[in-house]
Amino acid sequence: MNALASRLRSDWAAWLAVSFFALLPFRRLAEIPVTAFAFSLAFLAANPENRRQIRKAARFVLPLFLCYWLPIFISSFDTVAVWKSWPNALTSLRFLPAALALSVLLQGPAARKLVLLGTAWVLLFWAVDGFVQLALGKDLLGIPMNPDRLNALFGKRYQFYGPTLAMLSPLALEHARRNWRPWAWMVTLGLILGGVLIAGMRTGWVMMAVVLAGYALLAVRSGNRPLRRMLLITPVVCAGVFAAVYFASPLVQERIAVSRAFATGVHAAVDESSVERLPIFRTALKMYRAHPVNGVGARAFALAYPPYAEPGDIHVKKGGGKEGASHAHNVVLEVMADTGTIGLAGLLLGFVLGYRALKRASPGQRLDAFPFALGVFVILFPLNSHFAIFGVYTSSLIWILTGLWSAALMDEHEPGSE
Repeated sequence: MNALASRLRSDWAAWLAVSFFALLPFRRLAEIPVTAFAFSLAFLAANPENRRQIRKAARFVLPLFLCYWLPIFISSFDTVAVWKSWPNALTSLRFLPAALALSVLLQGPAARKLVLLGTAWVLLFWAVDGFVQLALGKDLLGIPMNPDRLNALFGKRYQFYGPTLAMLSPLALEHARRNWRPWAWMVTLGLILGGVLIAGMRTGWVMMAVVLAGYALLAVRSGNRPLRRMLLITPVVCAGVFAAVYFASPLVQERIAVSRAFATGVHAAVDESSVERLPIFRTALKMYRAHPVNGVGARAFALAYPPYAEPGDIHVKKGGGKEGASHAHNVVLEVMADTGTIGLAGLLLGFVLGYRALKRASPGQRLDAFPFALGVFVILFPLNSHFAIFGVYTSSLIWILTGLWSAALMDEHEPGSE
């Protein structure tokens, strides 16, 4: 019993991080771990050694956070939706202490290894749960399949299933690469890739392509011969998974058929293939041109939408004429429309700061930080469709992963190829 209590005391932060990922399907429950990490910073700061570690972590986390938060704050002064922008600016402050606390609490390699282990099993369960729902119409918990898309544990929020599985896939793949046999890495890839494909969200498909590209880049590095050998048969695994899910899922067949509209070059077909997002993109650009400095206000996109929309815009009709699309569906356009040039500069600077931090790190630190940094990049990859970047769901994901990334960069441990 004493050994168990001691283990819980030493591992609680890792399991709290795992619980954040595990609770993502259940509406706002994932906010509990984020809030717990944020509050824990005050207790950590009571210790002089922890204060030194917090200051060290702040050199990486604070500049990145300011790139994210200052544009939100500045956009709130003349926002078109005061009741949305200002609460968003104030509540977003909690991500800074949460990320700093993660940096300190998960600095040890054993803690991050436990996070990767727990998250890997969570994602594998999600993937299997999706296949069960596809086959039986209900998942393992009895949740029925959404009429529009496969949803698994995510219930009515079906659109989050596939992309979230893809966003977090580097954590599962990295744990499998370091700790499991090569065939287990392939099985992990096959299950997660299959789950992302059957979800029917092309956003998730693009994310998985970015993840595989990231592992291809990792494989060309010296010292990664085992991964290089595994990646030689990865195209075969991916082709087999794709063929299997294509013939098993009418939804995948439908999404691929719609995607072919891009090849026709016909405006209406392209608009259909982009799920009616071209009007959103055009309206977002109009908002930016009208508010080039600090945008219409963070999270004010929907309210600002109707005056800039074209006549007959379907998204204005859905909003009863008072609101439009909830967000720009692309991270660059959303940052431009919501927070203007200031926000765009912050986004670009954030990419530069993240890249420089990885370049300055030791080879072991870079390898340790790889799954977390790749996860952040996958979320923000600009050539894709996105969830609301200033929304709670995406912001929480980014800052939990950034905290883990920071913990890896702070650690002097050299994980090598473990």
